[in-house]
Amino acid sequence: MRLFTVGPVMMFPEVLEASGRQLPYFRTEEFSKMMLESESMLKGLLGAGPDYRTAFLTASGTGAMEAAVAGLFSASDRLLVVAGGGFGRRFGEICDVHGISHDDIVLPFGKKLEASDLDPFRDEEYAGLLVNMDETSTGQLYDIRMLSDFCRSKGTLLVVDAISAFLADPIDMRRDGIDVLITSSQKALSLAPGISIVVLSRDAYEGRLLRNDSHLYYLDLKRHIKDQERGQTPFTPAVGTLIELNVALRSIRDAGIDDVVARTARLAAYFRKGAAERGIRMPDYPLSNAVTPLIFDSGAYGVFERLRKEYGVTVTPSGGDLRDRLLRVGHMGNLSEEDYDVLFKALDDVLGRRFWML
Repeated sequence: MRLFTVGPVMMFPEVLEASGRQLPYFRTEEFSKMMLESESMLKGLLGAGPDYRTAFLTASGTGAMEAAVAGLFSASDRLLVVAGGGFGRRFGEICDVHGISHDDIVLPFGKKLEASDLDPFRDEEYAGLLVNMDETSTGQLYDIRMLSDFCRSKGTLLVVDAISAFLADPIDMRRDGIDVLITSSQKALSLAPGISIVVLSRDAYEGRLLRNDSHLYYLDLKRHIKDQERGQTPFTPAVGTLIELNVALRSIRDAGIDDVVARTARLAAYFRKGAAERGIRMPDYPLSNAVTPLIFDSGAYGVFERLRKEYGVTVTPSGGDLRDRLLRVGHMGNLSEEDYDVLFKALDDVLGRRFWML
């Protein structure tokens, strides 16, 4: 089995070894020490200062998105949402559930986010801008510095879902002006699903979170951050995934984050070169290193099914209007150029080599 998906992804041997052990009891000094070490390593990788605060949630990435939106903002606020795909629209749906008004920058598939798309909103006041740094449903990588400059000019909080961008694309919270960052375990961290993480700057924590009455219980970031001060969580966490996280962060720290990002970029470039040589279509907007979208006139979902059932390789299908038009090939996790050669052979067989020359 080979996973070229955008989560879960192929896991590394040291993580698989850790995941096969008996889980310990977690209300201990040893577990707390591990959690504090994980927080320190994570903040170092993200370019987050020691005064940034961290919440480890046992939830999917959507749980962390909701915790951030409802924890930081209220019905008296107005937000701006970059809605360039399914995950951008999800931010808007979370706002709707919590009665938070929002304006959307709507990007149809194929449209690049540009500075001119921000122009209609420059004279408006917003408490926060919500964006998926890599809109995973389309693979578009947004210009985070352009967005942070926009936010700084307006005193607007920048909340970034970096769930698939972290470790795939360069990120530095201080350099990039990111106030709140969200990531999850099952993407480039290459762990089992179950843990999502929210990292907040001091301004976001003290200026927003502590002053907002969120009406949340399980997803209350204030509660999680307070417990993390002693290396604990308020409720029973996904203990095994947190142990995997510590193993993975040590490995990434030792390798160096620049090398980890470069490796993902190299795999993405290798696949895209091979795809281009075969005449396959890809979007012309900026792409994240995490994933490559493949454009079909029709039949994309059928290709996904044949690859999975007949060749044991799984790419990522799309939903909604893009179900039969788009497949996504991931570049995260324990993959190599040789794995992509296997995928190319399977694609050639399924589609016929003539397909690539059309």
